[in-house]
Amino acid sequence: MMTRKLSTLLLSVMLVYGCTGNQENELSSKSINCDTINANNANQCLRLNHVQVLGTHNSYKLLPHPDLINALNQHLDGWAKDIEYEHKPLAFQLENLGIRQFELDLYADPNGGRYARPSGALLIEDNEFLNHEDLMQPGFKIIHIPDVDYRSTCLTFKSCLKEIRDWSLANPNHLPIMIMAEAKDGERRDSGAISFTKPIPFNTTLMHEIDSEIMDVFEDQHIITPDKVRGNDSTLNEAIQNNGWPTLAESRGKVLFALDNTGEHKSMYLDGNSNLEGRVMFVSSAAPEPTAGFIKMNDAIRQADLIQDYISKGYLIRTRTDLPTQEARSGSTKRMEIAFQSGAQYLSTDYPEVSPFGSGYIVKFPDTEGIARCNPISAPQGCENQYLEE
Repeated sequence: MMTRKLSTLLLSVMLVYGCTGNQENELSSKSINCDTINANNANQCLRLNHVQVLGTHNSYKLLPHPDLINALNQHLDGWAKDIEYEHKPLAFQLENLGIRQFELDLYADPNGGRYARPSGALLIEDNEFLNHEDLMQPGFKIIHIPDVDYRSTCLTFKSCLKEIRDWSLANPNHLPIMIMAEAKDGERRDSGAISFTKPIPFNTTLMHEIDSEIMDVFEDQHIITPDKVRGNDSTLNEAIQNNGWPTLAESRGKVLFALDNTGEHKSMYLDGNSNLEGRVMFVSSAAPEPTAGFIKMNDAIRQADLIQDYISKGYLIRTRTDLPTQEARSGSTKRMEIAFQSGAQYLSTDYPEVSPFGSGYIVKFPDTEGIARCNPISAPQGCENQYLEE
């Protein structure tokens, strides 16, 4: 029997030379009859947008240090209420919790060391996160709120990506993994004992540098890019309407990236590549924008009808099943249930495990023990959850 280490090595070589097993599936899918979905043709007939999976919000985040919470509560009681959640390391989430969508917050640090001495860590002598080797390296840092909510399971963008890449290579039949990146540069006013580090504002060069760091970690064959989905069509939106998203056979074992930002940051990312030519990430766009394909719609309750409408038209949607600690404290499942019913493909939560607040709140699919289910809005008739197994 081939060992996992050898299997991983062989797959890495295959990705480098563009010879993944998916290529054979891509060719055979053209001659497959998809009028009736069954176990034999599901992989070639079901597409990326026909599936619903769970994701995590601020996927890298750890709890603030309890000593910091106690110290700062003296200045502003309850300041940490909305950030009292945390996640296991990314590979653990992939392997043990079935998570297939992540969200990573990026702070620019081209020279390294900018975030190496968080005020909160200095205040309580949290030495684990003071002058950490990863924080001293140049490149994007993964932080929720500098100086107060600075504890992360992976501290650099590249280290997070490598963790996902290595798990992916070891599990080549996995459903595609969506990775959302949010460029963060908002300033905060100093408060009490905390002096906030001033972020470096993003510009077009830094926005495009996100792609560069991704490509430093992943081979091109490992990524579903806008160019690959657009193909020979004029726009991404046109391609999705004409041809749809890649099949599961074409997308298993791969990742795709999306920019979480809209507004100015999105405009900078599209600067010089208004149709996402050569770019790695999809952007949140709705028709009639030529880049329409993926849409971030976080308010599952207010946007439920609109989400369903977009899903029926072939778009990929990410929404949230809970707000920070709100449902986890109350136990309310209303938002989660509406999110499930909306058909959004990516359901982002802070609670893939039971809430620590005693409410019993947890996000899991109601009708399958698997990591994914057939999309209630977009999946074709005959789709069964068992066809989505990895």
